[in-house]
Amino acid sequence: MADIEPMITLGEKMHEESNFKHLNLDRQKLTQLGYFAIANPDVYYAIVAEDENKCIKGMFVGLITEYYFGKDLMATDLLVYVDKSKRGAMASVLMFKEFEKWATRKNAKEVRPATSTGIEIERTRKLYRHLGYEVSGNTFRKVL
Repeated sequence: MADIEPMITLGEKMHEESNFKHLNLDRQKLTQLGYFAIANPDVYYAIVAEDENKCIKGMFVGLITEYYFGKDLMATDLLVYVDKSKRGAMASVLMFKEFEKWATRKNAKEVRPATSTGIEIERTRKLYRHLGYEVSGNTFRKVL
């Protein structure tokens, strides 16, 4: 619970850096999501990366769900973000590894991360490939 507010603050940095920055960011809605995720650990997974146990430098929120076409489970990320000043260390790798362990315990058949923020797309692609993921699609957007 104590991490929700620092995660929202970090989320504001993510929002400002992303291609979503022209869209509204609602702190109250994010707080509700944080409480909902904590109250539903069978569906949501959240972890933070701390810098010397002092401040949160990264965060990962994921979930598990059935595929729309069947009953098998897949795990996917809702968000992954590491503060710009802290990138290049092991935070993302460690958070992903813990998420994969959680997904395995939940009997997920696959882990399917994605990226839609437009933040360091090539670096993110390299990270996913380093972690053993393969490209399986694309994300597109059109601002109206």
